[in-house]
Amino acid sequence: MKIKKFAKQFGASIALLSVSVCSFAGSCDQQQVSVLHQKAYVYNEAITNSAIKYRVNPALIKAVITAESCFRNEAKSHKGAGGLMQLIPATAKRFGVNDRFDPAENIDGGTRYLRWLLNRYGGSLPHAIAAYNAGEGRVDRYGANVPIQETAVYTRRVLNAYGKLASNGRNPVKRQAVKPKPIPVAPPVKPKPAKKDDRWKWDEFS
Repeated sequence: MKIKKFAKQFGASIALLSVSVCSFAGSCDQQQVSVLHQKAYVYNEAITNSAIKYRVNPALIKAVITAESCFRNEAKSHKGAGGLMQLIPATAKRFGVNDRFDPAENIDGGTRYLRWLLNRYGGSLPHAIAAYNAGEGRVDRYGANVPIQETAVYTRRVLNAYGKLASNGRNPVKRQAVKPKPIPVAPPVKPKPAKKDDRWKWDEFS
């Protein structure tokens, strides 16, 4: 009886370990950069258009999509977020998105939100990424180190994907040091049209 009980417990432990390992291994940011580029290919035009319009590095847009939906346009969350960049209805309305499941609209709205956050936090990627997940209210209070495990995991995944995509898998992008204190909140700045000669000079630091 003891042997059977031990075998049953051991089998359950292996099953749980397998689920945990599969969950970690299945994280989209863990995939090879060539796979991420392949997944992004069908949305490249929309990503490029939004990158130019809002002066956000296309690698960062792809990194957020990687962490949010793994390039699944039909993705929905239990919190009501939807589409490639997982916009909740309130954020979609706030940034002029009528159809969250239209790839071009979703990417435009998500990128516009990213630009707004980058402006708000002085170009700090960790702060902007944490706020995209947890909301600017929490980041205003805690800084980039929001005490929510989901946000910590999310930020790590976005930065990992961004490092791969921005360097095309060669050299990791140097990450910004996260300041322990919140950055003073600046008034929202409306994105200005990029000039023809500097359209690919991104404002965020890498």
